[in-house]
Amino acid sequence: MARQYIACAFREGQRPYTYHYDGPEEFALGDVVKVPARPGEDGWQRATVVAISAEAPAFETKGILGRVEG
Repeated sequence: MARQYIACAFREGQRPYTYHYDGPEEFALGDVVKVPARPGEDGWQRATVVAISAEAPAFETKGILGRVEG
């Protein structure tokens, strides 16, 4: 599967941040995913998928860690 570029929002109405995903599963709008925690923090954060593209943005992206289950 080709790399997906996925815009994610941490809260409704906030500016989305774009991440990438190279894994086997596909994401859909509204999916809740795990993204790396902010610099200086351990673990991951929850974010909601708000847009998906195959076109790379003009900036570097961090990878999505996977889907939040349950």
